[in-house]
Amino acid sequence: MTKEAFEQEILCHLREQLERYPCMELQDLVKFVFQAMLGVGHLLSSRDTVENYVIRETEQLSLGKPEPLVEMLSPAWCRLSLRGAKEKGISPSVIAGLMLSSEKASCPFTRRDVADFCAGLAASGEMPAADPDLLKQIMDETWLPSHSQIYREKYRPAYRVVSAEWIPCMELIQRIAGKQGMAERMLITIDGPCASGKTTLAEKLAGVFGAHVVHTDDYVIPHAQKTPERLAVPGGNCDADRLVDEVVAPWKRSDTVMFRKYDCRNDRLMPAEKLPEGRMLILEGSYCNLPAIRQYADVRVFINTPWEKRIERLQKRESARSLQMFYDRWIPLEDRYFEAYGLPDRECVVLNG
Repeated sequence: MTKEAFEQEILCHLREQLERYPCMELQDLVKFVFQAMLGVGHLLSSRDTVENYVIRETEQLSLGKPEPLVEMLSPAWCRLSLRGAKEKGISPSVIAGLMLSSEKASCPFTRRDVADFCAGLAASGEMPAADPDLLKQIMDETWLPSHSQIYREKYRPAYRVVSAEWIPCMELIQRIAGKQGMAERMLITIDGPCASGKTTLAEKLAGVFGAHVVHTDDYVIPHAQKTPERLAVPGGNCDADRLVDEVVAPWKRSDTVMFRKYDCRNDRLMPAEKLPEGRMLILEGSYCNLPAIRQYADVRVFINTPWEKRIERLQKRESARSLQMFYDRWIPLEDRYFEAYGLPDRECVVLNG
């Protein structure tokens, strides 16, 4: 997205804010632009510190008229309502995780961009003229914007800024948050076709929820078992029995998990590793919805990503020979598995794109 298009979206969302909150003053408008361009990176310290601030603020909140869970700032950033999160059972720990994961998001803008954009809005009449001293303040790396007194009294703002990339995942965040505390140990499965983004999502969710990740790619059957008969069975190239025996069942029993990755290149099992203690495990990869596995899952996710995007990703990360293997073997095997088990089914949280 070009800088001009990004700024145009900020302006559209700013106009929406003015309609929703007509008492906005100049400093509220500047704060909106500041957050829309720079996000959260300037505010964060340790996870415990961030979480404790959210806990203290959330404890003081009373739930009244329902609020939107998120409000857009820009294509990159949004405001997550603390009241909306409290109402939907999203804990301060999860909110802190969302903020800290958002801190790593790419931010191409500077304070100079904020000041210039505000000056341009003032010149066009979209906001009151900014005092030159205010524009200079924006350039000060120690300066942070605040809401006006009238805005605080009228609207009682309570929110945190997070990356807008989390918006399509909010249903999933709520589903997982709602299951926390219902089981001693949770299992989240993330399925979908190759290059759909399963590993990326698993890593991001692990950061938010403090979870561990295991990959079904480490549980492919050994070469000797890859017979035509075995591969003819939908999902047969996944060693689901070993995965359940080593990882899934012990995890759900709260036992110690010792897992062995399969080294496909050298056709051997690697030495056993101990999975750290924890409350949540994310199992990601194709075939994690096989019946032997899915019965243990607390939340099941399926990612649908357009074919063109998946192929673009595969072309970037695979050699020509490896890419041909995907076309000839792995993609047809996955498609047969999805069709055989009717995936995604109604119990899956489906993420598109």
